[in-house]
Amino acid sequence: METKTCKKCKEKIKKDADTCPKCGSSQKDPLWAKLLVAFFVILALGALFGGGSDGQSDSNINNNYKEKSVSKKKVQVADLSKMTTAERDTWCSDNKVTCNITNDYSDTVAKGEFVSQSVESGKEIYEGDKITITFSLGKKPTVGQKNALVKAKSYSDLMHMSKRGIYEQLTSEYGEGFTAEEAQYAIDNLEVDYKANALAKAKSYQETMHMSKSAVYEQLVSEYGEKFTAEEAQYAVDHLEN
Repeated sequence: METKTCKKCKEKIKKDADTCPKCGSSQKDPLWAKLLVAFFVILALGALFGGGSDGQSDSNINNNYKEKSVSKKKVQVADLSKMTTAERDTWCSDNKVTCNITNDYSDTVAKGEFVSQSVESGKEIYEGDKITITFSLGKKPTVGQKNALVKAKSYSDLMHMSKRGIYEQLTSEYGEGFTAEEAQYAIDNLEVDYKANALAKAKSYQETMHMSKSAVYEQLVSEYGEKFTAEEAQYAVDHLEN
């Protein structure tokens, strides 16, 4: 005869007995125990089938990423240093590459010349990638060169002086006293329309000193006057009011 142990008094009783003949306690499992077992069964099934679904989802994500990577076209980088601005812009546009232009000082490369590209020619990148192209600002200016440029701009903006007049004022021992190198740096880097300066001077002579056009021209080109070029002086006279 198969037996089991009473849950309460631990006496050996028949396996199929619903109550213990000794202590009278019920041998049936309570309802909460049955519900707990069912709950854990459901969790186990959920983990089994849910895990399969997540795995499939991860697989789909990986496949999508691979498809996107494959869909990007490879681009072989050209030697951008040999291109004109128009040619470079066309290459970047045609190959769908973002080209960023930057400028930096260089002790070895002349101002405005090509310095470097962030990705060497011959290497492969993908459409949508970026390349930084650097051009030279020339040698980094000294403090004296910077100061000379500030002074030169002031003479141009306030006094409308000619290029030669500004240079001589910068280097004069009775003027600013800058070195020839500092003054030349200022002249080379000064952004100014000297024809406009000549016209401003011409108008001043005409309006304040009531000079004739021929006299204004002579004053503009004179060694002892404004020292504009003949072309600049002629432009000024041609644009004076009659």
